[in-house]
Amino acid sequence: MNHPPTSGPGLDWISFSRELKALSEAGLRYSESPFDRERYERLHELSSLPLASAAPGFKWPMEFGYATPKVDVRGAVFDGHNRILLVREASTGMWTLPGGWADQNLTPAENTVKEVLEESGIEVEVLKLIACLDKDRHNHPPQPEHVYRLVFLCKLTGGVLTTSHETTGAAWFGPGEIPPLCPHRSGRQYLDLAWRHAADPSLPTAFD
Repeated sequence: MNHPPTSGPGLDWISFSRELKALSEAGLRYSESPFDRERYERLHELSSLPLASAAPGFKWPMEFGYATPKVDVRGAVFDGHNRILLVREASTGMWTLPGGWADQNLTPAENTVKEVLEESGIEVEVLKLIACLDKDRHNHPPQPEHVYRLVFLCKLTGGVLTTSHETTGAAWFGPGEIPPLCPHRSGRQYLDLAWRHAADPSLPTAFD
């Protein structure tokens, strides 16, 4: 198992904080000793401190069970004219592939269909998984959560472009027309990968 460095200039405070949180929650899930549980509860409190220095007031929520990465789903939809669907976020004013956190009790594909419809008004059918990527490894700004991003190639089946409480725009863009992308939720690399898979659906799924 590879662990982040624990001292020196290479120390990754986000990874360090995540690991402390994961250890404390695993201990609380599986330990039966009341003394050990007190120690794990204290360890969970301490796990927030490395990030609280950069974000005052930050505190990890207590989650039940073994800690695992969160899942973010994104839909790559094309309009038949080699243009890709993007939505403009209400929170940032920047653009991204439609998508978001995966909800429980839905499959990854079902979550993608739901997110695309809610954020853009567009109805789709999921065709294939383009990529399963570790967000930490794709030049995004750091964030507390460890995230796996699933990008799906989707077929346009209906609907009309519209917005939601999460979006202030939804539009089709060609390769040379891409607007400013949200650095947290999108990146040109995802769009280029989607265009390649749309042109050749037999390409294998990319993964980290």
